[in-house]
Amino acid sequence: MASRIAALTLGALLFACVPVGAKEPSKATKESAKKVAQEKVDAPPADETLTLRKGAKRSLLVPGLSRVALGDPTIADVVTTGAEAVEISGLAEGTTTLLTWDSAGKRRAYRIEVGR
Repeated sequence: MASRIAALTLGALLFACVPVGAKEPSKATKESAKKVAQEKVDAPPADETLTLRKGAKRSLLVPGLSRVALGDPTIADVVTTGAEAVEISGLAEGTTTLLTWDSAGKRRAYRIEVGR
């Protein structure tokens, strides 16, 4: 009997959690959400475009290098090769973004294009 009461109580609590009269978001809300999502996906404008072939490597000098970030590690790989250099390897065809920061906090964006 106690387990039956517990089951009924649990069922009532779960039913109470279901929203009643839920409405579809307005058109303005959908457009606002789409804009915010797009802003988060868009890469920063590139200061420079680097083109290399799949399997190729290229060194990049960045005076005062302090930090790097790569958008898509399936397109390219980046390894620091010293205090002021990074080595970029083309892994697959596509485009990604590489961000570097120097010791003063200045950021540079590179568009990495990997082709055949």
